[in-house]
Amino acid sequence: MLGLQFAIGAANDLADAPRDRVSRPDKPIPAGLVNPRHAVAVLVVASSAGLCAAGSVGVAAFAVGVLGLADGLIYDLRLKGTAVSWVPFALGVGLLPVYAWLGVAGTLSPAFWGIVPLAFVAGTTLALANALADLERDLLAGAASVATALGRGRALVGSAFTLGLLQLAVVTSSVVVGPLPASLAAELAGAVLGWLGLGLAASPNERARRLGWEVQAVGVVVMGAGWLATLGSAGLLVTG
Repeated sequence: MLGLQFAIGAANDLADAPRDRVSRPDKPIPAGLVNPRHAVAVLVVASSAGLCAAGSVGVAAFAVGVLGLADGLIYDLRLKGTAVSWVPFALGVGLLPVYAWLGVAGTLSPAFWGIVPLAFVAGTTLALANALADLERDLLAGAASVATALGRGRALVGSAFTLGLLQLAVVTSSVVVGPLPASLAAELAGAVLGWLGLGLAASPNERARRLGWEVQAVGVVVMGAGWLATLGSAGLLVTG
């Protein structure tokens, strides 16, 4: 995953370089700190290393690694800066638990039929928060996003809806299977962080909105960890 993320990040900076010269001149390529040819080298080497590592685990992990890399590159090279840029973002988050679990266990439990859709919802929430954080810069650069398409108000409503849906599903399913006190505490802490981040995302201050997106991301991770612990304690993640 580290190799694939380096590759996707390098491709992202290469694709964004013309726009970053206007809105983010401090980034490595427009600032002259990194030569574009070196970024291409990082892309090639990191993607090769990541896919080789995935292939060493098995065919399934390699296939998901290829899908994840393709998803990230499609986002970077085609869909970023469009109103549907949130789709590959959300799909990428949905693939993360599958990729991680295949790497550890080599197979998936039936619980992933529920885990993957909720990971997609989490990815949608984070995509909206990320778009809100970049709203002014996207408008300045003339780039489209889900936030520029919806407007700040409707993007916030969408983020609140997906965040609430995610938290409701996590807490309800945990109560049904019987959570451990520690895992339930993690879920609730993640929920609080999520709403705190959403509150910051509503701020007119760009720096506060960027912090809000980061707080929401931490909240989703904390809540997800608690939820997986709950599922694991109930034996629902056993793959046989």
